[in-house]
Amino acid sequence: MKRSFLAVIGLFALAAPALCAERISFQLGEFERSLSISELAGFAAGDPPAPELREALRLLKPSEQKALRGALNQSAPVNAVMASNYLGTALGQRTIQQLAKLINQPSKVAENALTSALILGASTSGSLRIIPVLEAYPLPNLPIKVGALTSLLRTLRQDYNLQNKLFERLSGLSGSPASGPDLNLAAVKGSIGFQQLPFTFAGRVAKSIKSALYLPTTATADSKAPLVVLVPGLNTDMNALLYVGETLASHGYAVAALNLPFTSADTVTAAIEGTGAIPPANAWYRQPTTVSELIDQVELRWGTRVDTKRVGVLGQSLGGYTVTALAGASLDWPNLVRGCRQLDDPNTVVLNPAIVWQCTAPNRVVERTSFRDSRVKAAVAVNPVTNPIFSSASMAQLEVPMLVISGMNDVFAPPVSQQLSPFTAIRQPGSVLAVQNNGTHLSFLDATSSLPPVITGPDQPLARTELRGMAKLFFDKHLAGRTSTPSLAPSGNGSFSVGSDPLTLLLRSVLTMEQLEQVDPGLKEVP
Repeated sequence: MKRSFLAVIGLFALAAPALCAERISFQLGEFERSLSISELAGFAAGDPPAPELREALRLLKPSEQKALRGALNQSAPVNAVMASNYLGTALGQRTIQQLAKLINQPSKVAENALTSALILGASTSGSLRIIPVLEAYPLPNLPIKVGALTSLLRTLRQDYNLQNKLFERLSGLSGSPASGPDLNLAAVKGSIGFQQLPFTFAGRVAKSIKSALYLPTTATADSKAPLVVLVPGLNTDMNALLYVGETLASHGYAVAALNLPFTSADTVTAAIEGTGAIPPANAWYRQPTTVSELIDQVELRWGTRVDTKRVGVLGQSLGGYTVTALAGASLDWPNLVRGCRQLDDPNTVVLNPAIVWQCTAPNRVVERTSFRDSRVKAAVAVNPVTNPIFSSASMAQLEVPMLVISGMNDVFAPPVSQQLSPFTAIRQPGSVLAVQNNGTHLSFLDATSSLPPVITGPDQPLARTELRGMAKLFFDKHLAGRTSTPSLAPSGNGSFSVGSDPLTLLLRSVLTMEQLEQVDPGLKEVP
């Protein structure tokens, strides 16, 4: 498979000097209109639009024209080797299949040509920009399906409009929110010292799994410390969440963390740069097993001082999937297969990363359904990926209280499909939904300073304070059994407003599908 993939790219590369796209054509039925790519490149460079392009730009508002010019000049630090390696992964191939639906050519022709254009386009300047990719398309004409493009733009516009209204509408569901607990106060570090103990262990999926334990000095055989496990997401590592662990350890919790073998930042970077193997397509679904093995290791090494029968888990993104499974939600493989059918619809372009990622798994795994670990007593899922691998029936099976945290500007795990709709199915008492205004998929992560603000979101220090405070209060109440701890959300149908601008949080203990439909009548329940 890899040889044939490279052969196709090689053939297109040889043809590229003679065959490269000169025009983009837009076809709708018998009508066709085309634009010169060179004129589009001139517009991107700041030149006045040529007559042909000027006529097309009249369809856009001045603000939209400005946004288009900005998008054409946006670059990503991706070179040809990185592009080639990513597009050789199952996720990359799925992404190409979706983008190729916009091109009015046979699917395989479009997929191979688009793959070639992305790689050759990235080779021109060592980065990825739209104009070089268009210029590198190895056929004279790039025909776009107007219907598919219009449908995609309509979906993106609807998502954008809903994103701008969602927090306000959720806030107004049950009257004005009351003031909630002081997260700044809850986030303050305690006075308990702790040891930082790095270690590795051999698991079922890897021979050496990098891990660490924060062990508080107050942990003794007579007073064992409850354990919290931190589970990072895709393309991150334990360092992204250790700041939460430091706060919890200073209040007497033992905290374990790990780098997951197939989805850590080092593994993903090595695969994309060509210095490491491409992870298996099904690696993500087995992650709960590795976390259970980590708990086993803590029991083996420090069981005399750590209570491994009383465990809390906190995971972000794909780590959020992991802790949801450990908390009792069963994997619903038939639901996943049904949800993935949209990727095979030639008229539907799916660019939701959470969906595309999950849909690399069907037919490539032993379809285990339960990863419940009875030692887990409370769970925090930050921007979790949940749908369609978990159905409504799955979420109703949760056996422990769960705090689900959702960012309104999260494009990688969109809030409605991945957190809000799944939360409506949770029946476990003590569960809380925390909705963060202006929050992104990376808002709560440490060590992301090199990324642009549009990705990380505003005021990450504030976001990290909010997560420290929420985690401390939630685990105090549901893991440590400190009954005097203030609740994160009111019982019943009310809500709390906590934190501060620009990252105000709305906290609820109840959200029904009927209420979600009040927010937007087009919202659908998790299948």
